[in-house]
Amino acid sequence: MQAGDAARYLANTTVDAIYASPCRRTDMTAAMITERHDISVQFEDGLVERNFGVWEGLYFEEIESKYPGLYKDWKENQAAFKPENGESVYDLAERVSGTVERIIGLHHGQTVIVVSHVGPIRALITKALCMPIEAYRRLSIDPASMTTVDYGKSQNNLIFLNFHARHWGI
Repeated sequence: MQAGDAARYLANTTVDAIYASPCRRTDMTAAMITERHDISVQFEDGLVERNFGVWEGLYFEEIESKYPGLYKDWKENQAAFKPENGESVYDLAERVSGTVERIIGLHHGQTVIVVSHVGPIRALITKALCMPIEAYRRLSIDPASMTTVDYGKSQNNLIFLNFHARHWGI
């Protein structure tokens, strides 16, 4: 439903390329958008959600119960903390920023849609706006919401954040 709203909103937008995380839910969202455009999705591993290592798939309550000391360390320094076999927020930001910088280089002056996840989107917005990465959790990103950044020559501009077409009757 929400992804369909985004696809309808973007139906009359010229789209030069679409990139997506290779995960099922982003693939489904990207497919809805490409149905209305004559382009194919290009999958990028660099757009996947943060790797939580041994914590992958666990709820916060489970992490706190199974790893109380590490959970405390994580809560005290969320950006730098790295679960075993996982990524820190710094690692995530470096990975997704490198991927998007490469995409921007390939599509200078074009409209590109990137379909990703909450963590990568937060990391990209903090980087685009020169915010400290430690502030990434202050950004609210809902499922199937849209965020637009104009990556300009001398500065980046946030056009909208966490936009839902259905809230505007679109």
